[in-house]
Amino acid sequence: MSQFDREPPASLATLPTEIADSIYYSLPPSSLCALARVSRDIYAAVQGPLYRRPVINSYRKLQAFIKTLNHVASWDKKTGDARSKNIVHLTLMIDPAKEESTAGRPLIAVILARMIRVIARYNEHVTISLIIAHSACDAQPVHSFESEEFPRVTTLILDLGGEPATQSPSSSGARSINSLLPVRRSIHQRNYNYSTSGIRCAPNAKFWTRFFNGSSFPDLRRLELHHRSRTSPSYGDSGMEGHRILFTELDTLGLARIERLVVNSVPEFNDSVLMAGLQHAPLLTDLHIENCAVTYDALDKLLLHALPVLHRLVLRVSPQSRFARHAREALNRPGRRPDHEEIPHLCTHFRQRGKNLKHYEFAAPYICRDLFLDEYEKAKLHESGHPGTLGGDEGGVVVQGELDTTLVVGVLKRIRQARDTDSVGQKLLEGTNMEEDRRILERERSMRTRRATIEKEGWTRRLHALDGMCISGDTFEELTALANVEEHGIGWTLGSLPERRAFRIVGDLIEPIRYSSEFERDRPRRARQVERDLNDELVGQ
Repeated sequence: MSQFDREPPASLATLPTEIADSIYYSLPPSSLCALARVSRDIYAAVQGPLYRRPVINSYRKLQAFIKTLNHVASWDKKTGDARSKNIVHLTLMIDPAKEESTAGRPLIAVILARMIRVIARYNEHVTISLIIAHSACDAQPVHSFESEEFPRVTTLILDLGGEPATQSPSSSGARSINSLLPVRRSIHQRNYNYSTSGIRCAPNAKFWTRFFNGSSFPDLRRLELHHRSRTSPSYGDSGMEGHRILFTELDTLGLARIERLVVNSVPEFNDSVLMAGLQHAPLLTDLHIENCAVTYDALDKLLLHALPVLHRLVLRVSPQSRFARHAREALNRPGRRPDHEEIPHLCTHFRQRGKNLKHYEFAAPYICRDLFLDEYEKAKLHESGHPGTLGGDEGGVVVQGELDTTLVVGVLKRIRQARDTDSVGQKLLEGTNMEEDRRILERERSMRTRRATIEKEGWTRRLHALDGMCISGDTFEELTALANVEEHGIGWTLGSLPERRAFRIVGDLIEPIRYSSEFERDRPRRARQVERDLNDELVGQ
């Protein structure tokens, strides 16, 4: 056999299209870019995977991306429609402070919106995640969002709270445009000035309507706002939580499409914004409220109405919250308050209405056994010899007595098993008709389906006590025992800051875990602590 009769060696270019495509679609963008330089054939083959889900992290790259789309665009002469590449999802990450320092001019909203509209024109079904880091409420491009339209942006993540850089006025008296730009703070720098001054960081309708009106972001589904100015111990005690904000009907049209809302230490967020969002967001199933100036009265109403429809809830109450302290004082002084006064007790809502949450996290200064027990179960435990409290201190640490976990687990298992079977057994003794039999079978089928769903989806709960228990004498050990007899298949993670202990409960197994690695982000931060760079965590939240 001559050398001319030999088959050429196997390569990507000679593989069947289906096999080559499966390889290309599994590779990261960096590998696809390297392959595109190998040959013209492979360059053409990787164009689909390479442009399917691009990630662009600078304005310069966005300009080059738009230039490429314009260069290879095809036009339909009859309809005038244009197509270029086949982009399914675009992730666009912009740091305005970095862009201004490299380009010498700010990235304004009108330019950013124009480029996004070009991408949307070429790909009518594309979805866009827009992430803006190290910005400020009163700086470009966030400041001018309400004046522009950003089509196909389904996810918007903003890292706010940067202080505008101030410069002395020029000789003509005009202030430099650079004075509106946020400062990019080094995460290694100490002695920051975290505060943000001015009306922009107080509750106001203008800040929210740009996100809620459905005009600036007509396709918005997920909104995340991370503010970085909150460090003062008095946060949430300024009285702004009672400042009423009025929205017109046009201001909240976009809320009808919001599915996920995250507000993290946002000074513009208060009770009235929360109530407006709750009333006009029927599709909202994923809600995160972290360290915001929201009263316990508002949270009480939120949990009452929202828990049955949410799939995921993260509620982190500031360690400095005076509302939590007031609620605890009222719970421990039942005879010293007017009869008509209702105590906003959040723990009971999770037990009564949070059963269908696939995941929830509750970090607050005070939590208690009402997360797990109703009044009937408390009475039965007391009849069985369980003391009302275990003599714990304010932090939930046992100072006298011991917890009889065998008693607690045994009593609760008997009570809950009886609840599931007594009604069925009674109906069988009394005699049932076909309709009642059908209901019994349907209930049993529903319970089996629920157990299978919980196991398949991996439902989880996280509880973190920052100061202690709601009721004096309750203990953290009891919470761990109660979580162990909750619904089978749900994973629990419990932590106590006063004791610096944490446990993970899966099935019948209680496993001690390291507190610092599991609950560090919920701890109160010291004033001089180095700030975490949120830009490192924004994607994939």
